[in-house]
Amino acid sequence: MAKTIGVVSTKGGVGKTSVTASIGAVLADMGQKVLLVDGDFQQSLSSYYRIRNKTDFGIIELITKVSPDNCISTTDIPHLHIIQSNDNKAKLLYWLKESTNNVYYLKAALHKIKDEYDFILIDSQGASSIMQESIILASDILISPIVPEALDSQEFMRGTIQMLKSLEPPVGLSIPTPPIPPLYGLIYKQDRTADSLQIANIIRKQFYELSDGKVSILDTFVPKLSAYAKAAARHEPVHRIETTRTGPTPSALEVYT
Repeated sequence: MAKTIGVVSTKGGVGKTSVTASIGAVLADMGQKVLLVDGDFQQSLSSYYRIRNKTDFGIIELITKVSPDNCISTTDIPHLHIIQSNDNKAKLLYWLKESTNNVYYLKAALHKIKDEYDFILIDSQGASSIMQESIILASDILISPIVPEALDSQEFMRGTIQMLKSLEPPVGLSIPTPPIPPLYGLIYKQDRTADSLQIANIIRKQFYELSDGKVSILDTFVPKLSAYAKAAARHEPVHRIETTRTGPTPSALEVYT
């Protein structure tokens, strides 16, 4: 049964799509069957890799019909499939608000194909919303990229803690509620400047305590390298673009394997 990983953040432009695409491609190259799901209205993940066979439907039909039928396209990377976003006007935001049950439809739809994949990775919008809540509830694990810059890291810590608290059941509620998946922070675009390294160390030391143990920061980090922009421009996995690198900074292949 597939492990579902939601890539989330309360801030845009932190690398969610790049991380989702990179993890998905390296797992596929390892022989794992992987499904990418574009849950962002900006549709960046939908065009990250070249599409070999495009289906008629996408994220709208997946959720509203609670069915993956005719929603799964294939990429030119073996073992890597994708459900594209066809919701550039954010219609799902309004539809999800129509009923309190609608937020569970994504989880229900993906459950129907969990036995067909090893991993399902879901990209999300860079803001707190009912769509992001739906993605969180559909996930087994959450990954949140963090850019090690002073303002960005502060916003991440504040926004993430608020997001997690908003999903906690009210005090005294006796009915069972779905558990919140564990969330792991991933330092993204870390360079070798003293400021970047210092902020990354502060994040690692403080965030676990500030979140009451709900968030852990991964030891792995994604360095700030030109290979990531080059890979996106070529619509190719970054671990294929940069397999080795001289010096102390890890190559893209080393980061994701």
